[in-house]
Amino acid sequence: MVYCKIFEIMLLEEKMEKKNIRKKLKITALIFNILVTAALIFLEVVFYDIASYKNYLLLEYLPVKYIVFAEIFLVVISIIPFVVKRGFKSRIFSIVLSLILIAAMVTSGILGITYNSKIKGMFTKTEETIDEIVKNSLLATDEYGVYVLKENKAEKLKHALKYKFGYNSQFSSEDIKNVLNAIETELTAIVDNEEINDPVTLAQELLEGNVDAIILNQSLIDAIESAGDDTDDGKKNGKYSDFTDKIKCIYTTTVENAVAQMNDKGNATKRCFNVYLSGIDTEGDVTVKSRSDVNIIMSVNPLTGNIVLISTPRDYYVPLSISNGVKDKLTHAGNYGIDVSMDTLKMIYGVDFDYYVRLNFTGFVKIIDALGGIDVDSDYAFSAAGFSYKEGLNENLSGIEALWFARERHSFAAGDHQRGRDQMKVIESVIAKCQSPALLKNYDSILSEISECFQTNMTKKSIKALVRFQLNRAPKWKITQYSVSGQGTSDYTYSIPNQKAYVMVPDENTINTAKQLLEDNKENKDIKEPESTKE
Repeated sequence: MVYCKIFEIMLLEEKMEKKNIRKKLKITALIFNILVTAALIFLEVVFYDIASYKNYLLLEYLPVKYIVFAEIFLVVISIIPFVVKRGFKSRIFSIVLSLILIAAMVTSGILGITYNSKIKGMFTKTEETIDEIVKNSLLATDEYGVYVLKENKAEKLKHALKYKFGYNSQFSSEDIKNVLNAIETELTAIVDNEEINDPVTLAQELLEGNVDAIILNQSLIDAIESAGDDTDDGKKNGKYSDFTDKIKCIYTTTVENAVAQMNDKGNATKRCFNVYLSGIDTEGDVTVKSRSDVNIIMSVNPLTGNIVLISTPRDYYVPLSISNGVKDKLTHAGNYGIDVSMDTLKMIYGVDFDYYVRLNFTGFVKIIDALGGIDVDSDYAFSAAGFSYKEGLNENLSGIEALWFARERHSFAAGDHQRGRDQMKVIESVIAKCQSPALLKNYDSILSEISECFQTNMTKKSIKALVRFQLNRAPKWKITQYSVSGQGTSDYTYSIPNQKAYVMVPDENTINTAKQLLEDNKENKDIKEPESTKE
């Protein structure tokens, strides 16, 4: 009997002990549940501080659905510890889950605080870069130089006080007046000057000593060097091909002019739009007018995920939009402004442009280096500027290697046609690299390079809409490339009317193929690779 009593007491004590343990466990679980709520509030405060920066700037780039999903996820997992069933195992699970959630939320919050300024700085840098790019599109700059023969003793403008200056105002009479005024202001004297018929004659007058110095738009030097070429190989065989080697510049000045702005046609993510990609043959300031060596139409259809790239050779022999039917090299259109290049391409293909993107060679190199290099597939093995490229995949090309890959034409029988294809290969590789983690890894340096060498007329609103679209949809872009072709010959041009130069007479069949590709993309049709672009 005594033993039974003792056993009952022991059972009662054990029962009480379990009850106390369950009670303590319940209280502990409740405390941890409350701590989860506190951790969630802490994380929300940190996130709100970042999200509300500069009038909720984050929401202008990041799709709202991601923020909504994140909030729902956080709330749901925070509620789970509160709603688990009663019982020893359930409460143990609740405590363990709470510990994990607290650790994750507090760690995330601490990381948010630690990188708060860096995250905000990234958005600030993005805004500043877009503002700089948009500002670049408002101005076009012409660079003028005063040139003398290389053996001339003058090293600076002040040494040319008594010189006779030659100039040509065929394309920019107002600019020439401004340059002459700048020269006379610098010298504090009226200079002896003479207008000469055209740029090549101007160069000839200097070479023959009929004038002591010439005032020349620097963008025309290449046109002069290609003049007098009656061959059809495109290798600058003319008598002025070494003009640069015979002269030196003793003074430079710039003339800035406002650029007429195009009307934004609305949300680019809901329609097919065309972008003119122009690669200019200069270093330094991207606003400087220069011949356009890269002339690519990029037709983007966000609705189908198709991108069509149409490359037009630089020497295409076509009327410019300002030449009243007189033919010129397409590359020379860039000397007269980005609008002339776009209008000329519109005359060829019958397409309207929504935007343009203009990039100089300096920027091309720096952006690719900031991306950590690109992988490019080459159709042929060749060498250029001391760099060698193999047939097939060339991995991790640096900026300068990619530049010469895109510039080379003399190594190929197809010449400029093959160069156009290679340029599009580089563009495709850059697009692919920008969709990889490499973009985030070097985000600051990429933005810094873009702001200095990138020019576009896209509005800030359109750029942000495209960023949100890419993050929201993450489409796998299908890129179709096509390069129109023609027959090389020599002929007179609008820019250099008195001397022949190498030109390419367009092949109308390839132009018609390009037109059809652009039309199909606009009509949301499936894009089939043209036969002529297949290996």
